[in-house]
Amino acid sequence: MTRLADALERFLLPLVVTAAAVGIAFPGPGRRLDAANAILATLAVLVFCTGASLAFTDIAALKTASRRLLLVLAVTTVTLPAFAWLASHLVSGPALRGGVLAVGVAPTEVASVALTGLAGGEAALAAALLVGSTVITVLLAGPILALLGAHSTTSQLGLLATLALVVALPLAAGFAMRSVDPLGGREQPLLRIIATLSLLVLLWEVASELHLRVSDASMVAAVLVYLACGAALGWLLGTGAAPARRTAVFLPTAMRDFAVAAGIAASAFGAPAAAPLGIYGILVLVFGSAAVNLIRRRPSPTGQAGRSRSGTWARGHVRGAGRR
Repeated sequence: MTRLADALERFLLPLVVTAAAVGIAFPGPGRRLDAANAILATLAVLVFCTGASLAFTDIAALKTASRRLLLVLAVTTVTLPAFAWLASHLVSGPALRGGVLAVGVAPTEVASVALTGLAGGEAALAAALLVGSTVITVLLAGPILALLGAHSTTSQLGLLATLALVVALPLAAGFAMRSVDPLGGREQPLLRIIATLSLLVLLWEVASELHLRVSDASMVAAVLVYLACGAALGWLLGTGAAPARRTAVFLPTAMRDFAVAAGIAASAFGAPAAAPLGIYGILVLVFGSAAVNLIRRRPSPTGQAGRSRSGTWARGHVRGAGRR
C-alpha cells in the first residue's frame, strides 16, 4: 500500500488534470451525484484523512513561531476574503460569484503542509496554520460571506452546522485517532490512498459543474487574480523570517483549500457555485508544485537547496497531506 500511495502522489498532477477533464467531458454522472450532496460527503472523507495525518504532539512542539502564527491567521482572515470579493466582480451571476467568495473563506490547502516540508520549510508551522485556519473557517465563514453581501440559499446557522458536521467533526476525529495512534501508524498508507482518491473524486464532482464557454475565461481570470493576491500576501507576511519559516508562511497563505471551498459553495449557493473551484483546484496545485521546485533550487544558508529536518517531519508525519 505504501508503494501505491507513493505512486498516486508522484503522479498526482496528471491524475488531477485527468479527473477534471473527465468531469468536464462527461458531466452527467457528476451532476447527479452533486444533486445528492456527494460533494459534502466526499469532503468529509477527505478532511478525516487530513486530520489523521496530523498529531497533536507535532503541532504542540511549535513555540517560537507563535507570534507569527497569530499574525498570519489574523491578517489572512481579514485580507483574503477582501481579495476574493474583488476577484468575484470579474464573473457574472450570483452563483459563480459565491463560488469565488468561498475561496476567500476557505482554510489553508492541506497539500501546502507536505509541500512546505518538501521545500525545506517548517512543516509544523504550516500544520498549525492549517488547523487554525480550519477552525476560523468553521466559525466565521458564514458571517464573513454575509458581510461581503453574498446571498446564501441557506442560513448562517445552517452553514455553520454543515461546516461543523463536514469539516470540524471529521478533522477532530482524524486528529484524535492520529494522536492516540492505536495502530502505530500502520494505517497511514491506506489513509494516504483514500485521501488521494477522495481528492480526485471531489475534483471530478466539482469539474462536472463546469460549462466550458468562451465566457468562462472570466472565471479563470478571477481565480488567477485571487491566487496572485494570495501569493503576494504570503510573501509579505514571510518577510524578515528565516527561509524555512518564510516558506511555511508563503505556501499556506497562497494556497487555500479548494475542497472545503467547494463544500462551502455547494452548501451556501448550490452545486453550480462550485464550478470556479474546479479551475482553482487545478491552478493552485500547479502553483504549489512550481513554487516548491523554485524554492528547492534556491541555495540555503547551509549550501543545500530545500532540505531540512522539516522535510523529514513532513514525509514521516504529514505524508497523508501530500494527497493533493
